[in-house]
Amino acid sequence: MDERSPLHVTVLLFDGVEELDAIGPWETLRFWQLLTENRVIVRTASIDGNSVRCSLGLTFTPDSALDDGPRPDILVHPGGAGVEQLRADDQHLSRLRALASAGTMLASVCNGALVLAAAGLLDGREATTHWSARDDLTSTHPAVTVCSDQRVVDAGDVVTAAGITAGIDMSLHMIERFESSETAISVAKILEYAWEPGLAHFAAV
Repeated sequence: MDERSPLHVTVLLFDGVEELDAIGPWETLRFWQLLTENRVIVRTASIDGNSVRCSLGLTFTPDSALDDGPRPDILVHPGGAGVEQLRADDQHLSRLRALASAGTMLASVCNGALVLAAAGLLDGREATTHWSARDDLTSTHPAVTVCSDQRVVDAGDVVTAAGITAGIDMSLHMIERFESSETAISVAKILEYAWEPGLAHFAAV
């Protein structure tokens, strides 16, 4: 991690987002921002900057629109019921492809992997998703190797997490990857979350 320039992390919010898919990673990464001596900036963003209503009824107000501000170095794409609309949204898929081409790491949680797959970003890669979405991912995107026994799969510039709480594991893994195991352990301790370093599956890339 380059200590001279900030690492920009954006957690995407959208109508129908699963609450913990988004807030689990957001809180984990925000504690990283508070603990680290490096420059980490974590924000939330919806596609248009407006408030969103989540899968279970909470309403979130994001910090900004996704296209506002610096390009994120990491974009966390949660899952939820709203994935069905986003996976068919050509403009959203084009935006994800453009971000990936520009160097943004894409990190999905739960069935958010279906959106990354629809954008073609998981083709030829190993990935994971919520157990209820595995058959969908396998049947609609046969170029993706679905890992049913992994909570986090790190394929380099794309990282996928299984269902809901696995987004916390993924976020701790990213802290470990970008900074250190010690920092990730410190964040897990604050969260009182059972986590051990080195548990992510690194895919062949």
